[in-house]
Amino acid sequence: MFASWKEAFQNKRFLIYFLLCVMGLIAFALYLPYFFNYVLLHKRGQQLDDPILNLFSPRDWSIEIFILIYSCTLIFFISNLSSPKIILLTLQSYVLVNFMRIACLFLFTLEAPEGIIPLADPFLAVFAYQQEVFVKDLFFSGHVSTLMVFFLIERRRLLKWIIFFSAILVGIGLAWQRVHYSIDMIAAVLFSIMVVHLFRFINRDL
Repeated sequence: MFASWKEAFQNKRFLIYFLLCVMGLIAFALYLPYFFNYVLLHKRGQQLDDPILNLFSPRDWSIEIFILIYSCTLIFFISNLSSPKIILLTLQSYVLVNFMRIACLFLFTLEAPEGIIPLADPFLAVFAYQQEVFVKDLFFSGHVSTLMVFFLIERRRLLKWIIFFSAILVGIGLAWQRVHYSIDMIAAVLFSIMVVHLFRFINRDL
């Protein structure tokens, strides 16, 4: 474990991994608007019959969902900023999970569940999608996968379980709002576990 960021950047492997993460984040941010607006938007998908969604009458939980997501993200990074290895693992996992999402969104394109109330995130609406809502961002859930990455990596017991229960509440809110199918949330958990364990193995000698 590195004692400081200065010490971490003096390690050649750490520096290479970190720079790859930065390049991956930039590539993801630049490609995502094009992918959503010019690839996925015009690709026909399949609408699923999800009996779990029928347990709820659709309701808008956008504000609560984004309060939980952004609060957990802020607290996680503030709490772990002094640990370069933890931040590296988080960035590596986030980048790979999101590129896997892009692949899955293309390969397993779904149409929005019937009765969807679009999730309103003003930041993403302006920055990424250039439109008010985007409803084909389905398999698998990026919101749940992000919180699961935080949960799997976080070391402090209290914060770990706060993030875990936040992920559950976000998943319920997404299903209740019919923004995602239940399979989108289940897959998000499985992909997150796989990716975090992969990078833990890769970083084991850092």
